[in-house]
Amino acid sequence: MSDRLKGKVVCITGASRGLGKALAEAFDAEGARLVLGARTAPELDEVAASCQDAIAVQTDVRDPREVQALIDAAVGEYGQLDVMINNAGLAVYGPAGSYTPDDIDRIIDTNVKGVIHGSQCAYQVMKPQRSGRIFNISSTAGKMHLPNESVYNASKWAVTGFTGTLAMEARAYNVQVSNICPGGIATPFWKSQEFLPFPDKYDPERDFMQPEKVARVVVELACTPAELVASEIVLQPMLF
Repeated sequence: MSDRLKGKVVCITGASRGLGKALAEAFDAEGARLVLGARTAPELDEVAASCQDAIAVQTDVRDPREVQALIDAAVGEYGQLDVMINNAGLAVYGPAGSYTPDDIDRIIDTNVKGVIHGSQCAYQVMKPQRSGRIFNISSTAGKMHLPNESVYNASKWAVTGFTGTLAMEARAYNVQVSNICPGGIATPFWKSQEFLPFPDKYDPERDFMQPEKVARVVVELACTPAELVASEIVLQPMLF
């Protein structure tokens, strides 16, 4: 346990599982006060209960009203917001022509609009504070073109573009905005996928990055001196 972030208020979306859960655990270990959002209430409540000082707010990031309620809960409970991590996301894989209108809406509404909603709501708190950090979880898929990931690629490229522009605008108010681009992360997500976009030789559990290690990178970024900003971080497993 550490107290490097003691007193800091950190909001994390998609915090019930995978990288979001690892982020919650990592920031909790640094003494942060946590505001955790996710659609799956039972799992989210369990994560919050395991932390020293955390509240859980059931949140669907596709709905801007629910995202605003999440940020309002953070300020209402703790009086401030220091770090916003827009982590919630989903993926559907397959050939470009196979995506249904529902697939497209779910990906864009969650991965793109959810990040925009979260960033806007957090920025409205941080701007008058003249302090704060926003971390948007994009992907290496937002830096390259990958077969069988066309709509997912599009969503993550959009996150990269939005984040870069927000970062430029936010500097004048001492708010730091960072684009985090992880490659493959070993989470239960992969087990639920009928179609995997990578060659059979890759075993996510064996070959991909552990979520706890990716989360530690985000913690270290949050602990850097206020006058420094990492505008973009790309993380990949060594097999690539």
